[in-house]
Amino acid sequence: MLYTFEGSYLKEGNRHFIKIPFNVWDICEQKGNIPVKATIEQITFECKLIPKGQGDYYIPIAKKNLEQLPVKSSYTSSFEIIHQLSRINHNSPYTEPIRKIDTIELVLQPAAGLCGQACLAMLSGLSIEEIITIMNAKKWQASLSKIIETLDYFKFAHADKMIYQKERFSQLPNLCLLNTKADRDSSKPSHLLLHFNGKYYDPASGVRTNYDKSRIISYLEIFST
Repeated sequence: MLYTFEGSYLKEGNRHFIKIPFNVWDICEQKGNIPVKATIEQITFECKLIPKGQGDYYIPIAKKNLEQLPVKSSYTSSFEIIHQLSRINHNSPYTEPIRKIDTIELVLQPAAGLCGQACLAMLSGLSIEEIITIMNAKKWQASLSKIIETLDYFKFAHADKMIYQKERFSQLPNLCLLNTKADRDSSKPSHLLLHFNGKYYDPASGVRTNYDKSRIISYLEIFST
């Protein structure tokens, strides 16, 4: 069902939203972060509605979409609820892994927050610019779920879940993605790097043979063959 309305524009910090002017719980009979296909004026995109409590919801607007909109206080808007957001791995051109990972060349992140994209560039052998285009994630830290989705896009086999047991950090798999504590002066909640053949490939600082394992939060094993 398509829900159409005139939505008020709101800005909170650096984020931009359209306020839905009705109780979503009552009208749509849905709760939580609801995946939708939304249209603001003539711009259509997928997102998850953001709950604000008591049935009030916002539609988040990405900067690239906001830049295409005229400056107004409200916009003709609509959305329809979908089962799940489209995933990039659904459109993968690969039927087998993009490459066998028998070597890794260091890729440094060009800006803070792009450690995940840099790790994927090291794994795939593509440039970080190509990774950013594939992921549509240019200026922000990619979530772990987006990283794993992109591993699937490249058909890399990996473990079913991240490992959080600290007692297993002393013997890391031959190839794995490490989720670690960010530096104290960083605004990012965590930092990603790769462990391969006993070395640590850090997009922020380079290759090293030792790493403080107390900084590891979790890891995801990746199978190189």
